[in-house]
Amino acid sequence: MTNQPSPCLIVIFGASGDLTKRKLIPALYDLYVGKQLSENFAVLGVSRSELPDDQFRARLEEFAKQFAHKFDEQTWREFVGRVYYHATDSTKAEGYPGLKKRMAELATKHKTSENALLYLAMAPHLYEPTIDQISAHQMITEGKSWCSINHDNPPWQRIIVEKPFGNDLTSAGHLNRVLGRVFEEESIYRIDHYMGKETVQNLLVFRFANAIFEPLWNRNYIDHVQVTATEAVGVEGRGGYYDSPSGGSMRDMVSTHLLQVMALVAMEPPVSMRDSDIRMEKFKILSAVRQPMPDEVPDVAVRGQYGSGDMNGKQLPAYRDEPGVAPDSQTETYAAMKLFVDTWRWQGVPFYLRSGKRMAKKTTEIVVYFKSTPHCLFREEACKILNPNQIVINVQPDEGIRLRFEGKVPGPGMNIKDVVMDFDYGKQFNAKPPEAYATLLLDAIRGDQTLYKHREEIGEAWRIVQPVLDYWQEHPVDDQSSYASGSWGPPAADAMLKRDGRHWHNA
Repeated sequence: MTNQPSPCLIVIFGASGDLTKRKLIPALYDLYVGKQLSENFAVLGVSRSELPDDQFRARLEEFAKQFAHKFDEQTWREFVGRVYYHATDSTKAEGYPGLKKRMAELATKHKTSENALLYLAMAPHLYEPTIDQISAHQMITEGKSWCSINHDNPPWQRIIVEKPFGNDLTSAGHLNRVLGRVFEEESIYRIDHYMGKETVQNLLVFRFANAIFEPLWNRNYIDHVQVTATEAVGVEGRGGYYDSPSGGSMRDMVSTHLLQVMALVAMEPPVSMRDSDIRMEKFKILSAVRQPMPDEVPDVAVRGQYGSGDMNGKQLPAYRDEPGVAPDSQTETYAAMKLFVDTWRWQGVPFYLRSGKRMAKKTTEIVVYFKSTPHCLFREEACKILNPNQIVINVQPDEGIRLRFEGKVPGPGMNIKDVVMDFDYGKQFNAKPPEAYATLLLDAIRGDQTLYKHREEIGEAWRIVQPVLDYWQEHPVDDQSSYASGSWGPPAADAMLKRDGRHWHNA
């Protein structure tokens, strides 16, 4: 890994889509504003629509104004002068000679050497044919020339693959093999934008730079851990995509984002901060997660669909009434799961993961519940209201960390109340955290895979959730409208924790 980003040409396949306009270009512009990119870089958008460069740039500008951190007209003009467009179908062979010629021209013009970052910002079913064409047209050089430019250092080509990475264990394994035939593992960047969020990254610092927490981070002191990611919105016009085989909260959120966050919470200290060491420790945790048996699924997993409801004075439809959604759809908009990590550190400590749409509020948080004191020294009335200590790590929208503990209310008598020590990123550092995609794109250009998934992590994540997906497919339900819009989810999810003598952290 290098500290300074290399010169490179960034090629975005699927450049006419929302991901490019709303995330990738604003993130690259932010990096440019912060002078975090090499002076020698260019961006080439590739898609089927016929567009001249100027029209493509004009379409991007309105999104940059909306989603970039700090938009400036003059700086935008400088940046967008390095952004180009090429019309071709990336899944068809006939377009590649022209694409390679355009890439070579831009590499020469902007002195990017032969370094290329290829980003698959497209529908998942287009991944394989695009990768096959990249291979067939020798765009991966392994140190050899693809555009006949003289260079002092061996060039690199890397590929970023968006999720969903397959829709089950079998399809994910197939995609890994397709990539492995063309790219070395160190050149494959399987992106998870949650890993680029500042608070998620801060987990490593929180755990391994503070001696006061690590001695308590085990089964002797921690009762359980909750990882929550909820949205207040529904499918928002994307019902057709969400109701596809790749959709649903278990595939879209639990098997990806939440398991990755859980791995960071539970991992052992790495021997160094090298990307390979950190990813190895995450893999060890995922491989130690106990796979549920089919007859255990009803007790350890909950699914649901949002029903109709009133939110902010507006009556909203149920999931099955959304455009593009089948009237008998089995796709879950809520999923919760109880997991155990069978290691010395975590034996017997449950990890509860949940994610849902059209919930009471938008939040992503990690809550670590500590065990209660072994004996209450205070009067009976006070003991009844004592709550376990908690560490609440807010990933979004209000990034920060809160420590909850008990304190005495001033005055006569032993009145005890929760108190909070609050670390707020915005107030503490007077800075807005960078957009997750900016962090991840910069890491890919630098060659740092710390926040990206290894192929073995992908396989273990699907291994964990596959029994639940299989059970749900084999046991369809007539009515999945099991929670009202604007609520905290299905009653069955509350019941799952209640059976264990616990409750969800709904704050």
